[in-house]
Amino acid sequence: MNIITGIDIVNIERFKKILETDGESFLERVFVEAARSNANPDHLAGIFAAKEAVKKAFDITDEIWKEIEVKKLSSGKPKIVLHIDLKLEIISMDVSISHEAGIAVASFVALIDKKVTNENN
Repeated sequence: MNIITGIDIVNIERFKKILETDGESFLERVFVEAARSNANPDHLAGIFAAKEAVKKAFDITDEIWKEIEVKKLSSGKPKIVLHIDLKLEIISMDVSISHEAGIAVASFVALIDKKVTNENN
């Protein structure tokens, strides 16, 4: 088994400027409709940081923003839902998002068993 991690930090003021200049196009490209329903820049910056942390952990370079969804459990805790087959046996995943002093930060950790392949080894 392997533990993989990713972390990302977002300057919320810079993020607000992206929303002002690229607005709806950026929102539609990066966020699923449910996430766009709360257009608070602090909230969206945290979700963006979580998506970036997931991409870093799994070493994803493709623009698959909508395939990484951040949902909220009834407790308020964020949860990652992947809508893409990464060809990995993922045992568990956890994410944490925090905001402070104009910064949003997210940390992601996953426990994976092995790579799933179709090749005969």
